[in-house]
Amino acid sequence: MSINNKALATYRLLKATAEVAEKSLEGRIQHYRAHLKTEDKELRTYTQKAAADLLGCNNRTLKRRHDQGDFDAIDIKKGANGHYAYTLSNIFEMAEVLGIKPDHRQPSDKLQVIVINSLKGGCGKTTSLVNIAAALATTNIKRYRIGIIDLDPQGSSSSFFPSSEPDPITVGDLMRDCIELDDGETWESVVSQSFRPTHIPNIRVLPSGMDDFYFEHETATLLKESSGYAQTRHYHKLLEKVIEPIEHEFDLILIDTAPSLNFMFYNALMASTAMLIPVHPEAVDFDANNKYLKRLGEIYHTVAALGHQGWDFMQFVVTNYVKGNHSQRDIVKDVRSAFGRQVMSYPINHSAAITASSSSFNTIFDQKTSDSLASRESLIKSQENIKDVVDELEMLIRANWGSTQSQLDETA
Repeated sequence: MSINNKALATYRLLKATAEVAEKSLEGRIQHYRAHLKTEDKELRTYTQKAAADLLGCNNRTLKRRHDQGDFDAIDIKKGANGHYAYTLSNIFEMAEVLGIKPDHRQPSDKLQVIVINSLKGGCGKTTSLVNIAAALATTNIKRYRIGIIDLDPQGSSSSFFPSSEPDPITVGDLMRDCIELDDGETWESVVSQSFRPTHIPNIRVLPSGMDDFYFEHETATLLKESSGYAQTRHYHKLLEKVIEPIEHEFDLILIDTAPSLNFMFYNALMASTAMLIPVHPEAVDFDANNKYLKRLGEIYHTVAALGHQGWDFMQFVVTNYVKGNHSQRDIVKDVRSAFGRQVMSYPINHSAAITASSSSFNTIFDQKTSDSLASRESLIKSQENIKDVVDELEMLIRANWGSTQSQLDETA
């Protein structure tokens, strides 16, 4: 088949554009590697009062334990003002000294795998995910073991937790099964090490990469050549290749997806125990969300027929809500009227602090109020708002853990 001159010119234009895009992307990647390495990126430090609040004690108790030398083995630095500047790792070690045990799920409790998905771009999906993860990790002393899987090849959520390695193993690498094991190496160890530590001590991230797009092409090719699902298991790749080998290492995993109904998304559905759907309260976005929901049932039927066990919960969370905006208020009323208790009680409010933090690939829990580009008031209000959302999400998660129900029965 011949290609006409106009089509050939278009192809050449796209090739030239691709070269420019590749150079631009490589430049940005080099910038991230030079300035945003994980070992250089640090979580905020805590004052003695903030540390005491997190530990559930008072300043006097903490001071007395310091005076007794109980924390001498912990590498606690002092700030320029001569006062202790505690890292979150310091506080976790202090909790062990104080006899405060981590509140991890029991082996009999189900690993919660929560997919955050919407087909509408700009609804705050990635921003919501990273701030929810940071709040779960930093605003309590439970020390949840949190995993983030970035299923979007554009790597938006990975950018908040940049890898120190120039070429880390990605989720697509694992799902495509293109990793060769060294002598004595196990698949479980490879997958575990692929979840990279971050500047937040109890969050690990499995990043994505642009080459993960090949998973879509390879899967489509495989389907043409195979005779049945038993051979390809193409919707079970994430569950069987990535999550099952390391499920004992986490209490919950959050999955960020691309705004697309692709093979990656079907894999996310098959691996999920719950879904969180961001809803931006604008008429166009709400209508687009409803069109997506009309299709979601048909999409889910496919994975249900292949063995999915059903969700523990599906919730809508209103994002980027502007208080006092009458149009948005009416949309939120419509959302609550339509979906009732499936809508989270608290919306994620529009905040200059979230916008400012996201522009530098930080969550609102990464920085001190003095370091934030937004006002102190905006940052504190935003942190409190996300904490309210997370408290409700945490209740939904723990309601599906038998150990939590047993504890409630014992105290009743």
